[in-house]
Amino acid sequence: MNPLAFIKVVMPIIFLLMAAFFIFISLKTLLGRRPLVFSTRWFFAFMCAAFLPMIVNSISIGFSSPGGFNMIAWINPLVFTVLLIFLWIQMKGYMAFAISDTYFRDALLSAAGSLGFTIEETMSRLKIKETGQEMQVAIQGWIGTAQLKSTGKESNDMVRQIADGMTKYFQAQSGKMNYVTSYFYLIMGVFMIAMSIWLFTLKIK
Repeated sequence: MNPLAFIKVVMPIIFLLMAAFFIFISLKTLLGRRPLVFSTRWFFAFMCAAFLPMIVNSISIGFSSPGGFNMIAWINPLVFTVLLIFLWIQMKGYMAFAISDTYFRDALLSAAGSLGFTIEETMSRLKIKETGQEMQVAIQGWIGTAQLKSTGKESNDMVRQIADGMTKYFQAQSGKMNYVTSYFYLIMGVFMIAMSIWLFTLKIK
């Protein structure tokens, strides 16, 4: 790939995609005044959109270099590839934005109850008493985010149902919210739009 085209075309597009993603989350929560819950696989798709052009560009530069595609040229694409594999493993389940600890917990218990489930809470996991299925919950209340994910394939469907139930709860019931991440994403989105415009108008000799 032509380095100039990568800097002036591909990079601005990547920044615009990232900006759209961040601004969507921030405005959805700030204007809607309700938490947002969605699959973390969307985050993985976002990471792929950001990293794949860099991987392709690194490979292209390696093949076009006078010395050929040596071991050094493999480092960047390999690092990006390993990072994507790691993110695929880590990004399971669902993310919630603009939540507080109590609001998220109330939504979780309500969603489980509407499905006829009783939740037993332990130090690191939640267990469905009726089925024995387990899920993990990680709440970062100080920044207003939380993650809900299954501990195995057998509980994937259960987690999906609970996530859907939490979305319905948030839409129907108001509660204390935390917009720290929403404001941060909005600032990041504006910054990325500015970066995209700057790269697009950049004059390279």
